[in-house]
Amino acid sequence: FVLIDTPGQIEVFTWSASGTIITEALASTFCTVVVYVMDTSRSTNPVTFMSNMLYACSILYKTRLPFVVIMNKIDIVDHSFAVEWMKDFETFQDALNQETTFASNLTRSMSLVLDEFYSKLRVVGVSAMDGSGMDSFLQHVADAAVEYDT
Repeated sequence: FVLIDTPGQIEVFTWSASGTIITEALASTFCTVVVYVMDTSRSTNPVTFMSNMLYACSILYKTRLPFVVIMNKIDIVDHSFAVEWMKDFETFQDALNQETTFASNLTRSMSLVLDEFYSKLRVVGVSAMDGSGMDSFLQHVADAAVEYDT
């Protein structure tokens, strides 16, 4: 859906094929920020986490727009584990060592690829239930809007 926040600024929440069309149409006219919403409680498994990050990365590089990742449901599961996985390769590898599937082997090999992606990523934990993290989210969106303008 599209949230019109202030005159001349639109944030786009997109995850589908139609979202890509809407995003491209808006980005050609308005300041546009892509917000990827991740369910933190369903991403505690390192393979699922990596799947989310690969999808976010593909959206970022496809749209080439300022990007914010929201880790939602921090009232259920704190997102600090995910932030640590993004900042510390070894910690993520340790979590992956608990997995023995083919997907974990693929994830292990992909984790180095995303290092550059993580370094430039805006990440914020929020709770849609209690509203925590929303001020930080809005600041990230404002920073992303400045990036769009420059």
